[in-house]
Amino acid sequence: MCELTLRMIDRNGAPATVNSRATFDVISLSGGGRAHDVPAGTTLQLPVGRYALVGSLITPRLGLDPSMAAMAHPELDLKHDTTVTLDTRQAAKVTANVDQPEVTGGSSLVEMGVRLGVDETQSMVFPFEQRFQEMFAGTVRGTSSATFYFGASHRLEQPRLDLFGEQPKRFPVRAVAVGAPLPVGSRTPTLAFGGAGRKEDLAGVEMRDRLVVLQLPWDTAPETLAERVRTVREHGGAMVAVWLRPADTVRQGTELEGQPGSRIAAAAKPSRELTGAKTAEPPVLPTVQITGANAERFAALARTGGGTAAVIARPEIRDAYELSFPATGRIPAQLEQSVRKSELAAVTMAFHGYSAESPPQLHAIHQVAGVRLGTSRLGFGTPGLVKAERQEYYTPGTWAFLNTLVSQTPSVGGDLRGEELFAAGKSYRLAWNGAVTGPGFRGKRAYPADSPWAGRAAQEIDISIPLFSDGAGHTGTADLDAPGDRGSTALYREGRLFGSQATPGRAVFVAPAEEAGYRLTAEAERDEPWASLSTKVSAEWTFRSGYVQGPSQALPLLEVRYIPAVDLANSAPGGRPFTIPVTVSRQDGPAAITGLEVDASYDGGVTWRPAKVSGQNGRYDVELRHPAAGSVSLRAKAADADGNTTTQSLIHAYRLR
Repeated sequence: MCELTLRMIDRNGAPATVNSRATFDVISLSGGGRAHDVPAGTTLQLPVGRYALVGSLITPRLGLDPSMAAMAHPELDLKHDTTVTLDTRQAAKVTANVDQPEVTGGSSLVEMGVRLGVDETQSMVFPFEQRFQEMFAGTVRGTSSATFYFGASHRLEQPRLDLFGEQPKRFPVRAVAVGAPLPVGSRTPTLAFGGAGRKEDLAGVEMRDRLVVLQLPWDTAPETLAERVRTVREHGGAMVAVWLRPADTVRQGTELEGQPGSRIAAAAKPSRELTGAKTAEPPVLPTVQITGANAERFAALARTGGGTAAVIARPEIRDAYELSFPATGRIPAQLEQSVRKSELAAVTMAFHGYSAESPPQLHAIHQVAGVRLGTSRLGFGTPGLVKAERQEYYTPGTWAFLNTLVSQTPSVGGDLRGEELFAAGKSYRLAWNGAVTGPGFRGKRAYPADSPWAGRAAQEIDISIPLFSDGAGHTGTADLDAPGDRGSTALYREGRLFGSQATPGRAVFVAPAEEAGYRLTAEAERDEPWASLSTKVSAEWTFRSGYVQGPSQALPLLEVRYIPAVDLANSAPGGRPFTIPVTVSRQDGPAAITGLEVDASYDGGVTWRPAKVSGQNGRYDVELRHPAAGSVSLRAKAADADGNTTTQSLIHAYRLR
């Protein structure tokens, strides 16, 4: 055994103290064991071996949010008693800016870790907001490791909300909206201090048409805040800024706020979250939660009774940047990045459908050499749009996307996944939730890793069919935990029912080793307020299968994908001819498609009419004659030269306008 003593020096050159919140993570590079959050100054007893060390601390700054730093010793060969000192003055500042000056907001993330195996990593993440916080990162001089990786990620956009105190000199205040919508535009309201917002606190306070600052306990519930805001409105207040004063205030001029996934303080989101409550009514006035070092300064300005603020609220952001700067071996010496649009991929994000009650939320992960990077790593997605488009710019490379639904109902579902390879200087368009939604096999499953959606290994047939994939091929499975998604999956062998499960698109069967002919059926009904299209999806596939040696192999299931030119409401013009491009492909690779038949229904699948189909080799045009209004349901039959077939029907595939 050896003694390992861990020390750290802050940005001012002082040894780490309890106020620095200085901690280490120590990771064994051989066994993968890990000691979390070890305070600086600790001496550990460890076996001889190789270790990776990551330390982090804050350096308080008077009147400002703290300076934060994270440093790594990528690989320490521990053979005798050793002292490691991380001097954060050697770390480099982490920032990013783009050639669009108004883009100053957003969130950032530093991540560093080690690869322990093909699919195994150990990492630490450090979120920050560069508008208000300084972040530094570095490695101990002269150290590196082939197992070590680093990433600096930035999601940048023009701030939706800016809040400033105006006296004696303008200062920024970190704020997030938590109540009624803020009116778009700029205003300079006079401030008033309303204490805790109770009637006795507001008695005698002039607050008509003012921005009222409330100071509430750290553990205030959203219901209590809503009640206090109602009281402010009754007394004539026009807007509220609420400061939930932390219990562990550090008196050097900064407040520490915890953040999941990091030991570093004051991360991008308020730590006492008021925005996510579904059961409480939102505050009736435009309300913001203020945090950070300048929150107390803003409250003090309000106490004067005559101070003013500047509030700038902007509409939905239409330009955003998703930047990722990875490295391996060690952390680069230069971490301040200036990026031009011409160096990025320009991506038009189109959000079809959705509603204000159930809007989308987009998560983007940069995939680099088996490592996943990006601000979405913390689980915080970026709000999408409702029936609208946004321009985004991405670092070139492979990006994995998850588009989720922020639903007000207990049942959520509606997730869509995809992966894209972007090149610098190229333009792309990604359409989310675009009609027609139906079975799709793009990509592979995440769990088990890189497995086919419907595959066979040995005698096991494992089915997880994305029955709700959108028109662009982003895969979406039924939510097996949601009462609004119902259905079944069944497998027939040589014409006889072999097994079934009451789960839409999901089942596992153990079949005999001998090759045989199979028929797989899957159906799903979706009864959700946010899902008015593809309310019933049913499909069947015929194929042959036998024992498979080794990893799971994809079954030869056919996919029929419709790509109609619908608008952002998933509607097509009625009362006229309409042509739909259709592709037919096979899950396990190229196939000779021998034919496609399509029927259309304009009464929800009660009656069907054959459509004219032209084309070949898996690419077809389907000609329809739309009535003036209503919706279109579609039914298709397809086959390939190997004898595989599919029949699929989609009820209410898209609307007519």
